[in-house]
Amino acid sequence: MDDLECAGFEFFSNFDSANLSRVEYVPCFESATQSSRSTLQDVHDVEFNIWTKPDCFGTEFENANRTWFYFGIRANAPELVVKLNLVDLNRQGKMYSQGMAPVYRIVPGKLQWERVRDKPSYSMNDNIFTLSFKYKTPENVQSIVYFAFTYPYSYAELTNTLNTNDERFLDKAVLSRDDIYYVREAICFSLEGRRVELLTISSYHNISNEREARLKDLFPEKHVLRPFRFIGKKVIFISARVHPGETPSSFVFNGILNLLLSVDNPVAIVLRRLYVFKLIPMLNPDGVARGHYRTDTRGVNLNRMYLNPSLTLHPSIFAARALIRYHHFGYEKEDHFCETIDLPNDNDDISSMEDNHGGNDHKLTEKGLTENHENKISKVADDDENTEYGDLNSNESGLFMYLDMHGHASKKGIFMYGNHFEDFERNIDCMLLPKIMSINNFNFHFTACNFTERNMYLKDRRDGMSREGSGRVAVLKLTGLVRSYTLECNYNTGSLVNVLPSTIKESGRGVHTIPIPPKYNPHIFEEVGKTLGASILDLTGDNPITRLPNSQFHSLNGVRDWLKMHCVNELGETRCVPARFKLRKSSSLRAQGKSLRGAVLKTRSPSIRDAKRIMVKAVHSTSVVPVERKENICASSPRNSSQPSCSNIVTVPRPRPKVLFDSTRSKSRKESTLKLKGNTTVEKSKSASNVKHSQSRHNATKLKSVKLDAIKEKEQKGTEGKRMIAKYKGKCDGRKGSDSDLIVQWDSHNAAQVFSHKVKGYGIKALPSLGGDPGPTKGLFRVYNFSKSKKSKRPLRRLASSNDVPTKIDKHKKRRTLKGQTS
Repeated sequence: MDDLECAGFEFFSNFDSANLSRVEYVPCFESATQSSRSTLQDVHDVEFNIWTKPDCFGTEFENANRTWFYFGIRANAPELVVKLNLVDLNRQGKMYSQGMAPVYRIVPGKLQWERVRDKPSYSMNDNIFTLSFKYKTPENVQSIVYFAFTYPYSYAELTNTLNTNDERFLDKAVLSRDDIYYVREAICFSLEGRRVELLTISSYHNISNEREARLKDLFPEKHVLRPFRFIGKKVIFISARVHPGETPSSFVFNGILNLLLSVDNPVAIVLRRLYVFKLIPMLNPDGVARGHYRTDTRGVNLNRMYLNPSLTLHPSIFAARALIRYHHFGYEKEDHFCETIDLPNDNDDISSMEDNHGGNDHKLTEKGLTENHENKISKVADDDENTEYGDLNSNESGLFMYLDMHGHASKKGIFMYGNHFEDFERNIDCMLLPKIMSINNFNFHFTACNFTERNMYLKDRRDGMSREGSGRVAVLKLTGLVRSYTLECNYNTGSLVNVLPSTIKESGRGVHTIPIPPKYNPHIFEEVGKTLGASILDLTGDNPITRLPNSQFHSLNGVRDWLKMHCVNELGETRCVPARFKLRKSSSLRAQGKSLRGAVLKTRSPSIRDAKRIMVKAVHSTSVVPVERKENICASSPRNSSQPSCSNIVTVPRPRPKVLFDSTRSKSRKESTLKLKGNTTVEKSKSASNVKHSQSRHNATKLKSVKLDAIKEKEQKGTEGKRMIAKYKGKCDGRKGSDSDLIVQWDSHNAAQVFSHKVKGYGIKALPSLGGDPGPTKGLFRVYNFSKSKKSKRPLRRLASSNDVPTKIDKHKKRRTLKGQTS
């Protein structure tokens, strides 16, 4: 677009990544009429209304994405207060209400980007979102002030950065195996002919004489040799800028790139020695150069095309997918669905094809070129999906990790999205890297991470497309890779700051911390990329400057155990315990000397079926670990009480004790077994008070002295293969029984155990009769009280080997009777 002139001001937008449509001068009298206040803050000399271009402006693919703006202004006089109104942007009120502000720089003058000093304001008039802010023109009237939605990073800047790296590392003599192995090549060209760059970075360890294959229809520069293959090194694949307006992803990418190209950094040396890095810095160069926010030049959200990309329509996604499959399998595997798509030849005119498929509506055109082929590819794709899981296990795959980088407008912080797995251990493996990132980086929000199945298939509100086609989910379907992530960075700020433990080289110096969440800038984003490298090494214990030993977890296994304890699931249909849980804050528990596992509180009364299940679980010793999420608050510090989302149901089996509780067990044995049972309260047995009044203290003492082996034999013989059930004795008509009627028994007719139980306000409905009459007891047992109220929690009574042992209530009644008779 040509530059504009309005009221003596020049507006520039004819450069890479610029976005400006038209400008309108607002006269002073009209500005005063529109203003509802007359304070000094509203005083300004000049005012303009500015419109930006939506993605694919002026084409048949034009869409509603109009968040990104980037332009320059040259004033006709110095030190004028100018008010700019950016009209008809996408509604981003939440982001700007949290302190988000555009950025600016002055050329020549102030070359570094900064956020505008005047606090922006926004308004909604006639369903039109308008962002307003002011600035003062520089003293040098020849200077140009540039404004952007956020810190820009253009395609031209990327090219300059890569050219500089080429001069440093290409064609250099190799002095040692730790030297940097660096290859830059074009994996393909974009629709408008721009290079889609691919970087290969490693060291010379385990390098072979064989080069990687030139994949079909890719790597068009025949004069550039493919990189050498490496023996025993897995590939880490990282990409960025599939959404062109999400520039934080480029700065995070630069952080990991600068780390990998650091000659003397110990983390970088180990990373290059262990892995081969495949890096695509800009997946959507056309969208970046044209100043788009979310789509390519055809209005397509490329991060929904990974399941069935087209070489002709989505070349960068097609190339990334092919490269991932190549390094997963170790060879170029035929991708069946691509052959069934009738794509145009290179010499065909795409626009003529689009006319044949419906012409003017870009949605119809997209369907004509992709969705119309779904009938042809659906069967093949379904078959491919069924076979791709488990084609290779994680040890045989050539991939170690996949990471795609993004920006985020609404959710605060820097965080990751991971996939959901049915297997508990795989979920823990997926959560490990994000959790370690929160140990290594100030601004990484583990509590904002999401690992739910719902998040894998969520549909976009704007275009209705599912995240199933995103890079993270598609890579899982293609390879079964556990470590497949999306990294998200808020444009503005976060909601917390992590306290970092010292590294092993800083032992004794304490911890590092910063006071409040800062405003994010390129330096903070680059630090995230650098700590990503250290966190990758922590996954395998290879980090030479790790922080884990000085953290509260002490080791990688400690982090894994913490995740097993605290970061599990949203309770769903297959839940094992019929209640939602809330965990007390661990800090208060530690102060009381209590364990975290014993802090589970009930929040609703169980049903009949649930009550029965509770009693069964009490015997089988299987506990459920609640999910660490916002509803289940359990944080390591009071400031950080929310937890990440995770949709997997995790049941941690406990060793089933062969012998139930009896009076001859040692105190330590009792305590260790009780910890496996969960949150229960058991008081020390008082055998004398539980024995029938006619039984002497001598007989009670004799009962305690019975040999443990004999008791084990009796208990195993009497309880093996049986289950414990609860019911109200004699109350089968649906009415609530009294406390004294509640019994727990084995389901066998000849070995029933009967227990008295005091429950205050529990509210269990009457259970139907399950058969079986009480018989003589075969040992001593405990049954746990699942009382709803904390104050009413009381231990269940232990009874001796008699069915007619009087309860406490019976004793009180008998005492009152005897007292009445005496008086």
